[in-house]
Amino acid sequence: MEVIKSDSLPPSEEDRPGQVVKLHGVIVQSDKTSWLGAWFIRPVEMLDLHLAGIGREIHSEPLAIHAGLHVELKDGRRFVVEQLFGTTRENFVNGLNWTPLETFKARDHAGWDFTIPPTEFRNIDQKIICEVVEFLNRIEGHPYFGEDCTGLVERAFGKRRLFADSPTAELIGFGMRVGDPALMLLRSDAQFDPKTETRIRADVLRALPDPTTDWDDPNGRLWIKRGLLGLAIVAVAVVLKGLRRRQLCMNQRRLR
Repeated sequence: MEVIKSDSLPPSEEDRPGQVVKLHGVIVQSDKTSWLGAWFIRPVEMLDLHLAGIGREIHSEPLAIHAGLHVELKDGRRFVVEQLFGTTRENFVNGLNWTPLETFKARDHAGWDFTIPPTEFRNIDQKIICEVVEFLNRIEGHPYFGEDCTGLVERAFGKRRLFADSPTAELIGFGMRVGDPALMLLRSDAQFDPKTETRIRADVLRALPDPTTDWDDPNGRLWIKRGLLGLAIVAVAVVLKGLRRRQLCMNQRRLR
């Protein structure tokens, strides 16, 4: 199978590239080789996933770490409406991106992606799907540090919860949004092909409890990322201050 490099494909666009006419579903994505997933995203979510009963087993494929909206435009092109992290614009101004489906798939990093039909989520019907399509034709973006990928998906669905609360917090005795793409709130009768059933741990997802928190309650996963960013900024400031002091000391010695 020929591997297509994402840099040879059409890039993501900041503005809506056309009229949305159809929502194919929520597309979730995993990877095997991304350093961001291995060293940042998965460790943050590991405890929650294990308590939910879907922690990654030895030799099993990695779970979903990203989610977006798989849509079709009037001209037939397919895009993924997603919230991305990385650039200053995405982090602090507007993380909304319209990514061509083929470009999105090429970004799997040897992993996988799968589109879950909207009606396989709890309490989602055709009327709501039409409302999502209408909303996407007038959507405005938010900065990533104000809204992560699952926050975008749930906002598009009329601020309905499509991802479960934190199993860790539930075990302690309170509800907390966590925004984990792997914790999808599937209907009890949702069915997929055998390979997808295994990849997403569908048997566990169908049995997840309904969330007790609201869409706009604090997102534990996002707050952890904000905290790590804050620590990184402080660390850089400390290092720069130390280097400045060292330079001043060296200059004083030379003057003597």
